[in-house]
Amino acid sequence: MPETRFGELVLRRWPRRRGETLQAFDGADRYLLRLLEEEGAGPATLVINDQCGALWLGATDRGPTWSAGDDWVARRAALANGEDNQRPLNADHWLWPGDAPTATPDQVLMRLPKSLSLLEAQLAWLAEILPVDTPILVAGMDKHLPGQLVPLMERYLGNGQAGHGWKKARVFRARAPGKVLQPAPAPGEVAVPGRGWTLSAGPGVFARRHLDIGARFLLDHLPRDVSGEVADLGCGNGVLGLSLAADNANARVTFCDVSWLAVDSARRNAAALFGDGHRHEFHLGNGLDGLERRFDVILLNPPFHRGHAVDDGVARTLFRHAHRYLAPGGELRVVANGHLPYRRNLAKLFGQADRLAANDKFVIYRCVND
Repeated sequence: MPETRFGELVLRRWPRRRGETLQAFDGADRYLLRLLEEEGAGPATLVINDQCGALWLGATDRGPTWSAGDDWVARRAALANGEDNQRPLNADHWLWPGDAPTATPDQVLMRLPKSLSLLEAQLAWLAEILPVDTPILVAGMDKHLPGQLVPLMERYLGNGQAGHGWKKARVFRARAPGKVLQPAPAPGEVAVPGRGWTLSAGPGVFARRHLDIGARFLLDHLPRDVSGEVADLGCGNGVLGLSLAADNANARVTFCDVSWLAVDSARRNAAALFGDGHRHEFHLGNGLDGLERRFDVILLNPPFHRGHAVDDGVARTLFRHAHRYLAPGGELRVVANGHLPYRRNLAKLFGQADRLAANDKFVIYRCVND
């Protein structure tokens, strides 16, 4: 757990899992908190891409702090860790994409996101909202650093410099230009074969330039004659749910994702295809948690990473959500890499997991809630 002059923090990931193997912080968090202590320009801090609250909690002891990010689970983890450490965080100081802090920060602590497009969007946002010369500290673990980071900082901020490494992390420094030098990248455009559609996808949204090949395979095996409630679980830009909705006029799709930008992309695409008065709904959260309806069909193309870490725990969690939220007789359709041991997990939950289709890379499983 990170130890700074702000005290010792006990941090856990969210959702809480028995036998969790991934830490809730890393050397990049430690490095940024250390530099905040040594170089902080003032009490107010803007934190970006915090994983589980290490930066938000550490900086809050210094003064007012805002935490900006795209990930609902990261927000939930930070708030839970604040409660666990008897240091409650102000939920109103969380900023979704497009929000701005209610006061001027004296410095920025930023963890590198996994996605370069999200990094570009965030750098453009900082150039837009920060006063000139506001210091910006960007940190990431050595094994995940993009090669073009300094040129990207120079492009969007007008300056950037690599700093020293520490505990397998590296910091990069820049100062805000006080004006927009380069606009944020335009949304990605994804062509959907056989539909004549071009869907948009915001920065950082999965498969924002090309249709994912697993999703492409599942598109050929969507259920027909569907009426009632459908969930596109982990919707990304919404391609699966939108395709099912186009072929099943009596279905209502709920698009669900942990990413604000993904849900926003699905919402925009639904409005473009079906008009603003469409019947479909959108849910930002941890899987299906918080919803009060049961679903007749759930579509799932599950991730097997959390951030940079390979982890099938997300998929197994979503399988449990599907089992809990399926209506009697409802079905789950999952597309997955053939080498992943998902059939065993699904059969344990549902009693069976039929192989609906397979190719040389992917398998589609069909599970019915008896």
